[in-house]
Amino acid sequence: MTNKIGIYRCENGGGVQWRVRWYGRYDPGAGKSKRYSKTFDLKKYAERFQKQKQKEIDNGAPRDPSTETLREYAEWWLKNRSSRQALRPGTIDLYRQTLERLYGYFGETFLVRKINRRTAQMFLAEIQPLKNKETLSGWTRHRILRHCKTFFGNAVSDGVTVQNPFAELTGPTTTPSLWYRVKPNEYKELLRETPTIWEKTLYALAYTAGLRLTEALALRWSDIDFEKEEVNIINHPGTEILPPFYIKDYEARTIPLPQHTISLLAELQSKAPDKVPYVLLTETRYRRIIAKWQKCRVSGLPWYNRYYANNMQRDYKKRLRRADINSGGKTLTIHTLRKCCCQNWVDGGLPINVVKKFMGHSSITTTQTYYCVVDDSHMTKAAALQNKILDFELDKTTTDLKLTFSGDFASNEGKKEKQCSV
Repeated sequence: MTNKIGIYRCENGGGVQWRVRWYGRYDPGAGKSKRYSKTFDLKKYAERFQKQKQKEIDNGAPRDPSTETLREYAEWWLKNRSSRQALRPGTIDLYRQTLERLYGYFGETFLVRKINRRTAQMFLAEIQPLKNKETLSGWTRHRILRHCKTFFGNAVSDGVTVQNPFAELTGPTTTPSLWYRVKPNEYKELLRETPTIWEKTLYALAYTAGLRLTEALALRWSDIDFEKEEVNIINHPGTEILPPFYIKDYEARTIPLPQHTISLLAELQSKAPDKVPYVLLTETRYRRIIAKWQKCRVSGLPWYNRYYANNMQRDYKKRLRRADINSGGKTLTIHTLRKCCCQNWVDGGLPINVVKKFMGHSSITTTQTYYCVVDDSHMTKAAALQNKILDFELDKTTTDLKLTFSGDFASNEGKKEKQCSV
């Protein structure tokens, strides 16, 4: 078998063509190597392909073109990745959604190696919702692109294709959604209009400790350190009785709690039902969670963190109306309270890397871009800060700044006139 990739002149009734030929690996069963070829109308195209193919083989690409279809490789890849990296059920579902979109666009039997950069761009531009009511946000499109980059990057490593067609593609520009910052007095009014200690503690954990909704609902009493006034957000593996809990970005963290939240937790603990390990679950809700977990175990279905939540947002909206808190059309969910906590930490002077750690973000960019916002209060503070630095006390009826510089201004004008006359 020769490693050389040759170009041959071929003549037929239609004129002259140029054929590039190369051999695959030696097949002991057949007693020879399979020969491959590709024909071009122009010699320059054949020479370009020859150089590209030779470079690929020299860099370790397989000599035999892969015949794996999109579904064949995708099913193996997802199963292997899931077992090797212990992917969570929610992550697996999202990967499957991306693969279903690839099947729908290219076809299940389409060869992986035939997807190129141009068709990849077309796929991203023409992504369709999987469901009629689904809205494809910028975040969804970014996630699909990220999944495709990972999938085809692994395909290159496995020798299924030569290049990652999505490697250099970028997603659409996304604009962070506007959310309403709950002021301290509004937060206090919200608690006054909240009837149960369970709900008050939930809102406090979001507003003062930055917990996600599922993190708060899956919180166990063993995660609270009353002596150190801290809460620990950690993974809890599933047991025969209790369902698992998985941190979103995998990294455990410890968050300090203010006395206000500690007091609510202490009051809640004194009223909590016996033998319920969860901080925010009533006995009725706890029984439902256990029943759901047992059903998942028997049927082999995956457990999702969202199973901990139930009608929380609906009740929260009622409390907002009673507290007369109007967001003016901006987002104001329980998760918004977590964002308010982040903003309060930043405005209070905590370094951004510390805030990122407390929030449990995988990237500091997330903290800076989507949680920290500029509002009217910052405008006022910025002006007050400059006044403090310059030590000016401006009179509201007369402007000292103008009077101070008026003499200099006049003298400068005189100098300018003098220079002009010369």
